Amino acid sequence: MHRPVALISPLLPPLRGGLADHTHGLARALSARVPVTVLSSTGVDSDPAFPVRAEVPRWDDRAVLERHLSTLPPEAVRLWQYVPHMYGRGGVNRALPDVWRGQRARGLQQVILAHEIAAPWGVRPHHWWYAWNHRRQWRAVLALADLIPISTGAWVEHWSRRCPQHAGRLFTMASPSNVPVVPVPADHRERWRREAGWAPDLPVVVWFGSVSAAKQLDWVVAGWRVAHAMGRKAGLVIVGGEPGLEVPDPLRPFLRVTGFLPVTGVSEVFQAADLMALPFVDGASERRTTLTAGLAHGLPVVSTDGHNTGSAIRGGDYLSLTPARDREAFARRVVDLLGDLDERRRLSAVGLQRYERALGWDAVIGRLLERMDKAGIFGRR
Repeated sequence: MHRPVALISPLLPPLRGGLADHTHGLARALSARVPVTVLSSTGVDSDPAFPVRAEVPRWDDRAVLERHLSTLPPEAVRLWQYVPHMYGRGGVNRALPDVWRGQRARGLQQVILAHEIAAPWGVRPHHWWYAWNHRRQWRAVLALADLIPISTGAWVEHWSRRCPQHAGRLFTMASPSNVPVVPVPADHRERWRREAGWAPDLPVVVWFGSVSAAKQLDWVVAGWRVAHAMGRKAGLVIVGGEPGLEVPDPLRPFLRVTGFLPVTGVSEVFQAADLMALPFVDGASERRTTLTAGLAHGLPVVSTDGHNTGSAIRGGDYLSLTPARDREAFARRVVDLLGDLDERRRLSAVGLQRYERALGWDAVIGRLLERMDKAGIFGRR
């Protein structure tokens, strides 16, 4: 029988962002298999599915943090959500390695789930200082964690090569969709288009997320404009961010910017769309919940192949990928897929299958528990 898990995360709803939602989804999915308690920051929401201890006022004070950790059940496996920026200004928290070291000295098992590792080296002194401290913290993770799931396969491959002595404790743990698939009527696609003022057979491209340079919304807009220039009319729906786009008058009727929607509204948009376009500057990876949300809804996804794209994604057939530095190739792929119904159907089927088998919550939690069992974590006290 599995031992209980103490999930440790400063972020939980009502805080906004993917990591708060991921913590909530992780706790819910885990609690269906093992007893789970979440230790989080003061002011976060409770949840009837699992106990939430909203107790920690600050995460950079070693004495405060250790006091709260000491009240957790000693038999519970400590599962840390880890992104440097979760725990301190600029992602620097000098107390964390000492806290992890103290937990290990007490004989407590720790699993540290890493969603980011370190900021790149910068040209300014404070950027360099942040990056150096992130790497110092990561060295502590490698030294002190019993198991280290990482949400990007390319990073698992990199660190397994660089530090082969730690490779046995590293594995890829994807970040599943935070957008549940809601029931819709059989004529949902046509009804949704009619409400948008569009023809029932108009192809629709969707982009999802917060607007940032890393997500390259301008590439999607470029592909959409090329499609119209070639006579292939298509709707473009931007869900989440408010980009303030300037588009020519003839294209304005074909653009919808929804802003942030409830998850039910997001799911309804996804189930009305024909194609999701997500050109990440660093490439498609398992940690991108916008991407996994598209796959979970059976959307064909066109994305990019970059330095954070690992071999499992690069060698798969469930995403349509173009080089991460080739904007024109991405635009052409969007146009080509809008005109290729058979390929969209193929991508939809294999993408949904891949999600259910490897990237969804059931698959991810099953793999986590399997690796914990294999590592002997549940069997030790």
